[in-house]
Amino acid sequence: MATIEWMDRFVKLMDKISECPAAGIGIADLSRQTLLSKGTLHRMLQSMIGYRIVVQDSESKKYTLGPKAMTWGSTFLQNRDPIGLLAQYCKQVGDETGVYAFICRCQADEIFCTHTHQPSSSGNSFFVHVGQRMPLHAAAAAQIIVAFQSDETINRLLEKEVPDPYTPFTLTDPDELRKKIHRARIEKAAYCEQELELGTSALSVPIFHGKNQTSISLSLVGEHHYIKTNKEKLIHALQRVAEQASDHLTSMQALSSLF
Repeated sequence: MATIEWMDRFVKLMDKISECPAAGIGIADLSRQTLLSKGTLHRMLQSMIGYRIVVQDSESKKYTLGPKAMTWGSTFLQNRDPIGLLAQYCKQVGDETGVYAFICRCQADEIFCTHTHQPSSSGNSFFVHVGQRMPLHAAAAAQIIVAFQSDETINRLLEKEVPDPYTPFTLTDPDELRKKIHRARIEKAAYCEQELELGTSALSVPIFHGKNQTSISLSLVGEHHYIKTNKEKLIHALQRVAEQASDHLTSMQALSSLF
């Protein structure tokens, strides 16, 4: 029982550290978010530092993922796209639009970022990072993938989601979220307008691997006003590149089935 309890705490702690900003997260915030005492967290974190699973900044005292966790994550992600097929389209749309681009995929009911590309022309760095989990109620990258799943799957994922209000614009009403997901399916595009972070918005489209079958999304994220002003142009670029990626992915799967 003690082992199961420790593992539950470890996973909860790793989830919060992996979702934190690049600057890291302090023990007070970790205690508040995990409901674990600071004493318990301190003992766990010191042990994890010893194994290089997390690191602590000497000045801010905040914690971030360490090299051991990065190695595990890199190995996992490389196995999801062993030939780098998707990465090239992430780079393509980022360079064409000059906007930060990223790719997400769904596995075991979790949607997470697998690739990012910041074009050299972009002077801003945004918060999306490889391995980051995309919350269904606040991320277009997740919503566009879920939009093309069965009604049963959509209902199951909505029931599992904890709708934390990240900003005043975050959707926390399941019915409103269901309507937004349905609209994304019709339009084959999803929009996140300051729902995950104030001042930041995102656009997402699906990459298909069969007729209306997808577990992958291609997205752009940037300053809210710029994304809103150039929305139609950016969606067109996303859909064009995603169509190329879909054709490529589908043809490769068809070829592999012959052998």
